[in-house]
Amino acid sequence: MSPVDRGATQTHEAPPGRPPARHEDFGLSPPAWYYFGPLSQLARGPVRLELPNGQAFVGFQTRTGAVAVLSARCCHMNTDLARGCVVGERLACPLHGWEFGVDGRCERIPVQVEVPAFARQTAFPAAIHRGHVFFHSHPEARYPLPFFENTAPEALHPARPFTLEADVPWYFVGANGFDVQHFLGAHDRVLLGPPQIDAPSPFSLRITVRFAVAGRSFADALTRRFAGPEVTMTITSWAGTILTVTAKFRRTTSYGLMTVHPLAGHRTRARVIVWVRRSRSSAGRTLLDPVNAAVRRAFIRRFLTSDIERMSEVRHHPNRLLPIDAPFARYLDWLRDLHA
Repeated sequence: MSPVDRGATQTHEAPPGRPPARHEDFGLSPPAWYYFGPLSQLARGPVRLELPNGQAFVGFQTRTGAVAVLSARCCHMNTDLARGCVVGERLACPLHGWEFGVDGRCERIPVQVEVPAFARQTAFPAAIHRGHVFFHSHPEARYPLPFFENTAPEALHPARPFTLEADVPWYFVGANGFDVQHFLGAHDRVLLGPPQIDAPSPFSLRITVRFAVAGRSFADALTRRFAGPEVTMTITSWAGTILTVTAKFRRTTSYGLMTVHPLAGHRTRARVIVWVRRSRSSAGRTLLDPVNAAVRRAFIRRFLTSDIERMSEVRHHPNRLLPIDAPFARYLDWLRDLHA
């Protein structure tokens, strides 16, 4: 009897005294790390980003290359600072020209020398991974910007990001990775053993699962031929908004970083950056790595796109889960408690 079949007539039950997580337990957008955009976009001028909880942010890059993310509405008259411009090391308001530094403090007002105490924007932690800007939606980050375990960003080459949108709440994107049952129906991956779940940190939950690549598609045939017939997949969710995924085959390893952006109407935008190990030679880094990354990107995009239509308007029923859904239920309980 396979792990999928065992006990399939039973239902999942929450631990005693603890009700299972429900849709209403999750907010519109939790305090966490989010993807802001490519650094090249901020280099062209201020960029605005919004979350459905009403938060609005402006990101910009200074003349010397510093990156900052501030609250988007000017403390003076609520002007949209994303319509302003960068002046040296500061962001200038488009209406009255107040200039704000990367720490949010107003450093210059054109019509007077004195700067009032209230002249300050909230500054948010920002960081860069290989040309991509991330920020934390709370003024104090609860944990560092995550990346692949035991791997520095400089060791990997990123492919061009791609975007997927799904008609599901934000928290369901990470939960989908813990839904081991769906890998068979959506991806032709046969579970070869029980999932292993652990928590690398107080803000992350990790699942490791081994699958057989069982599909008859041309893509799966190529995967078996060049990568291997089995894959060990590790998915680590960081507060539900950043997922790092490694897929280890016999002959290669793929890396994917997915960021979750909640949208209005319980929709979600996911941005995915596929990474490959950088070549040792300069010629390999120039010629081979971009091609390798582009091929992996195409395979992973195809793999993830197959979920989008299937997930449309999906909602879970806590009292209708099976034992095989235990990792899924555990993920939702963990995420609810983390953001409680």
